[in-house]
Amino acid sequence: MCGEKWVAEQCLEFLYNREDTEICAIVAAPEDWQADLISFGTNRNLKVFIGNINDYFDDLASLQPDFIFSVQYRPLLKPPILNLPTSGCINLHFGLLPRYGGCYPIAWSILNGEKQAGSTLHYMVEKFDEGDIIAQTSVPIKEETTARELFDSMSVASAKLFAETYPSLLKGTFKASPQDMSRKLYYDNDSIDFNRDRVIDWTRTGDEIQRKICAFSFEPFQLPLTSLHLPDGKLSQATIANSRLHSNHSSKDSGKAGHIDEVTDSGRLMVTTGNGNLIEIGSLNNQKPLEYIESLGHSPDNITFM
Repeated sequence: MCGEKWVAEQCLEFLYNREDTEICAIVAAPEDWQADLISFGTNRNLKVFIGNINDYFDDLASLQPDFIFSVQYRPLLKPPILNLPTSGCINLHFGLLPRYGGCYPIAWSILNGEKQAGSTLHYMVEKFDEGDIIAQTSVPIKEETTARELFDSMSVASAKLFAETYPSLLKGTFKASPQDMSRKLYYDNDSIDFNRDRVIDWTRTGDEIQRKICAFSFEPFQLPLTSLHLPDGKLSQATIANSRLHSNHSSKDSGKAGHIDEVTDSGRLMVTTGNGNLIEIGSLNNQKPLEYIESLGHSPDNITFM
């Protein structure tokens, strides 16, 4: 298995505990923020390779694997590796193929307003995410679901999908289906610039702003940014989190995008969007919004979100 993160570790644990399965090698990323596949392997006296699987063809060929599983693994497997296992290379992709192939499927699912996202077990071919589908699972996306929350729920669902599907892979009783490529939706690595695209534009509609806040909320590593126009003409940037769309409420000052319409009793802010809907903000720079604005020496009456 080659992979990263908690979901890969869960799949490895599942395989390791099966009496009918032998893990012949692990190919782990040199750094992993959520799991430690290197220690997982060495603590169990398994062969562990670190880095790009394509660099270990000779080593893996000598092991004669039946399957190679890729779970949240980034490098593209080249043809020599793809052709190595007798029963194929299988990828666990965080997207409901043929939709959301490629990069950032979680962020794009939220940005596009999808009501569900999911994972796909599929055979690997030379082109990313185009192999036959073995099995899929889905999880709901709610209006306030953040990218981190969706990632976590998809990780759990994906580990379950792997465990439920694996016995049929061993027995050869599953039926893989070719993808309908007329429905293909693919995003490449340049489709999102996280430094640029996480900045909120308050002239957009309430729906668009809420989706963007959620899509770029991946705590503790990333939060969206908003600019505050201060009374002295300066701009201050702050992270924004814990938002809620009020699409059935209109601003008292309709048309003034970025205007603070109301301060709630709990110190949350109601900010006007480009179409007059309100976004309720629960956190600015990891503080209650009212407390943060007051820490700048200002009051909500003379602050505008840009």
